[in-house]
Amino acid sequence: MSMLKPVSRITLGEQVAAQLSDQISEGKWKPGEKLPSEAELCFALNIGRSTLREALKSLAFVGMVQMRPGEGTYVIEGSGLLIERIMARGFLKTEKELQDVGEARVVLEGETAALAAERAEPSDLAQLDALMSEMKLSIAGQGRPYVDLDVEFHLAIAQCAKNQMLFELLSPIRGVLKEWISKSQELPGIQQSAHRQHAAILSAVRKREPEKARHAMRTHLQTCERVFSLLGRLTGSKDHVGD
Repeated sequence: MSMLKPVSRITLGEQVAAQLSDQISEGKWKPGEKLPSEAELCFALNIGRSTLREALKSLAFVGMVQMRPGEGTYVIEGSGLLIERIMARGFLKTEKELQDVGEARVVLEGETAALAAERAEPSDLAQLDALMSEMKLSIAGQGRPYVDLDVEFHLAIAQCAKNQMLFELLSPIRGVLKEWISKSQELPGIQQSAHRQHAAILSAVRKREPEKARHAMRTHLQTCERVFSLLGRLTGSKDHVGD
């Protein structure tokens, strides 16, 4: 029994994404080159258009291809290097390490968000509003780096919970949080998506809705977990991605 390994449950779209990723990595389609039409890919893979589009959207999300409406799907220049840079930088080098941090954040920060919705004071909400404004400017290329503001937002939510023990559990791993967030934000569109999710968290906290705050925070964190999981599958390594 010790030789058995857990079965990974992945969708058909993810299997197709992995196949296409392998073909791109092996040079079947070069950077800047257009992939075959949807009809050709569906025929070759024996799948429907909805499955193919799910796969292409996954590849676009992790920065391997660009889907151009009315034109087709193109391999992005240096897509392999993007994935290597995301996974290799810093000391979180394996998918397991990234998953461990992600799981810890979901457990800890989901609850701090719920408590924040019950206990946040007007001054706390003002601080969060200020951070949201700064993050919006950062996305537009102004002010401080978005990753720094992102970390501050999450620590500010923890402070709103008014539980010193929870805050002290989260605060010492600030460096790990920054690296985890920084890795996720290498991907196209992630900052904009994160900003919308931050707004949903703040809205629930402001409205004193603990369950919605918990759900919004968990949804936000699980989005990045899914990205890292997909990256691990697309790079074909579960143990030493980017080594």
